[in-house]
Amino acid sequence: MPTNGALADGRTLDFPLRVRAGGCVPVSAILIVLGLIAGNPAMGQLSPDSPLVRQAVERGLAFLEKPDSHYSGMQIGAWALNGLAMIKAHRPANHPVILEAAREISQRIPQTGQPQDFDIGTWDIYSTGLSLIFLCTYDPQSYRREIQAIMDYLLYRQKPHGGWGYPPGHTHAATGDTSQTQYAVLGLWEAIQAGFAVPSEPLNRVALWLMRTQDPSGGYGYQGQVAPGPQLIPQNSVRIGMAVAGVGSAYVLASLLDRQRVSTPETDLPPALQRIDNARASGRLRLSIDPVALRACLQRGNAYIFNNFKIPSGMYNYYYLYTLERYFTFRELVDGPGSTIPGWYEAGADYILKTQNSDGSWNHQCGPVPDTAFAILFLVRSTKQSIERVRDFGPGVLVGARGLPKETDNAIIKNGQVVALPLRTTPEDLIAILNSGEKSQVLGVIEALENLPPQQVRLLVSDQEEQFRRLAASDRPEAKVAALTALGRSGDVRNAPVLIFALNDPNPEVVLAADRALRRLSRRLEGGLPPNFSETERQAALEKWKAWYRQIDPTASFD
Repeated sequence: MPTNGALADGRTLDFPLRVRAGGCVPVSAILIVLGLIAGNPAMGQLSPDSPLVRQAVERGLAFLEKPDSHYSGMQIGAWALNGLAMIKAHRPANHPVILEAAREISQRIPQTGQPQDFDIGTWDIYSTGLSLIFLCTYDPQSYRREIQAIMDYLLYRQKPHGGWGYPPGHTHAATGDTSQTQYAVLGLWEAIQAGFAVPSEPLNRVALWLMRTQDPSGGYGYQGQVAPGPQLIPQNSVRIGMAVAGVGSAYVLASLLDRQRVSTPETDLPPALQRIDNARASGRLRLSIDPVALRACLQRGNAYIFNNFKIPSGMYNYYYLYTLERYFTFRELVDGPGSTIPGWYEAGADYILKTQNSDGSWNHQCGPVPDTAFAILFLVRSTKQSIERVRDFGPGVLVGARGLPKETDNAIIKNGQVVALPLRTTPEDLIAILNSGEKSQVLGVIEALENLPPQQVRLLVSDQEEQFRRLAASDRPEAKVAALTALGRSGDVRNAPVLIFALNDPNPEVVLAADRALRRLSRRLEGGLPPNFSETERQAALEKWKAWYRQIDPTASFD
């Protein structure tokens, strides 16, 4: 019987039954994991909000905040990890470590911004992908030039077969590296969510590379050997860490998979939202990989991971755990809630808590700063935060789908069915609906605005900004909520005073919508108003947001 999940105190997560070809988890195996969690109350209570977890995160952050010699000569990838851990653990945007990480990355970008001028020794693929992730998470508006330059360099470094890896002259220069490729893929995903135009062709190429370098067992090796045809070939050094990296990357791409839209008849969506336009806007991201082949790749990978799952992995343990959190989070995004192995977070957190050093750090094989950042990113559910930041739905919006979605960026659940939203419904149509006074239609627009990709909302608001501002001050709560939702997703902080003013609205739903919009606009997603907020809590939020905006515009008046 294989031991698939050893905990720090000697207990194990044993999965004696193998996964069926379709990738389903046997009920008996689930019961084993649930039984272990139930048998250890402390373990069963572990979550990002658990006191033990929060205490460990704070100790880790305190270690990373020490201005001592462990920063000397640090690679920019480590700086990016450091800054990312601070952001995900909700340190303020002006925290010295975050500011220093952004400065270290920015100053190493060549003045020309041209890919061929990047120092290949400084800009390894790990550092490049992590820097892209950090800046897209931190402030994609202020760092647009830097993000674009880093992204162009990353695409420049993609190998002809589609993977990323070591530079020319290295022993493995010809092959793609599964470990490095995962950071390139995640970096491009973050850039897409931040509104940057990522060409489809490099994404299609890396998707094909992932499908053709998978081991017949479903795992992945360190250096991918590309199968010459559809028949998979054995890979070298296949292990659980590489499997999680490879399959996780495939799930990231699956979340972007594009299929032809089809109209759903007899819905109660507004007429403008039922007009489905199959034509794509020029330059629109489109993945053309075969969804059936990708699904088969994911199923093989899930089966391998289930049969070989263990914590710790034995190699680069904290790096592995951050990869594991990404894999399970994207798997749940694509396949739906309940599709992952029960107890994976508790098992990982249990191991991390038991291996923290007295100074608050963690250290295995990546060094104390990277390993501490990796451990924190796992504990705070870093990838889940990224997805929630993108999707940031308000109360009452139903989200969730099974299988590879037809349109992951343009779909909602309506009356229990997945309904496609239009890519090219005109701004005028949406504004006309908001002005119509038809409550059911306005609610449909709110759902559309919540689900449209960030770049589309920004274009919509920039085209109709004054209309949205006027609607935010109208006498109809539904129209107000829709307008506030759009302004909050606009990315333009000049809309903040409108949102702050709406916190005074007599309708609680409008107040909550304004608070959500401000948190999204400011990228401070934590600590929002509770659904049943008191007047004291409302006033505190009002003063907090006024103070925040005065840091941006000291001349702002809210009288």
